[in-house]
Amino acid sequence: MSPVDARPDTASEAGRPREARVTRALLESALQELALNGYEAATIAHLAARAKTSKQAVYRRWADKPALIADAVRHALAEASPAPPQRGSVAHDLRVFLGNTVSALQDTPLGDAIRALVPLRKHPELDAVLSEAEDARRLVLRQIFIATPFEAHMETRIDLLLGLIWFRLHMRGRKITGDDIETAIQLVLGLTPPRAPVPVP
Repeated sequence: MSPVDARPDTASEAGRPREARVTRALLESALQELALNGYEAATIAHLAARAKTSKQAVYRRWADKPALIADAVRHALAEASPAPPQRGSVAHDLRVFLGNTVSALQDTPLGDAIRALVPLRKHPELDAVLSEAEDARRLVLRQIFIATPFEAHMETRIDLLLGLIWFRLHMRGRKITGDDIETAIQLVLGLTPPRAPVPVP
């Protein structure tokens, strides 16, 4: 359960209301600091100052830094969650899913934040949020493929599509273009027409 759900904004301590604004500011500052400077630099004191609040405000909401960082990434992932498939066209649904996912990871601090967490997967709380992110996206892709001609070898197709994002963005740090997405969809669905052989001079 997230701290927003677990601790209502109407709760108070020493007469001070816990406002949703403060919680959101802390989540956003944690994500931005993680993306810009990495996990070690994201101290509770620094995050509180960035959000213009106190360390006590952080500890009223989260037990420690890993809990705050995990919820910051979880919150950003929830806001970037892909829409459910329309079930009209597999290629169209994949195009929307991949486009939205790539945009969230390339054009917002979320991508850099996730990259900063990858080496820290030995920490159970941080590993859990990364696993949740993958599981949620695999679920949407299963919903796209299920009960279609592409259901066969569905998990391998999903591995190939997510592998493009993981390898290109998180391992190589390179941009994914619309053409890359289109090519990946065509290859995974077997829609790429054979190319004419190049004439030998």
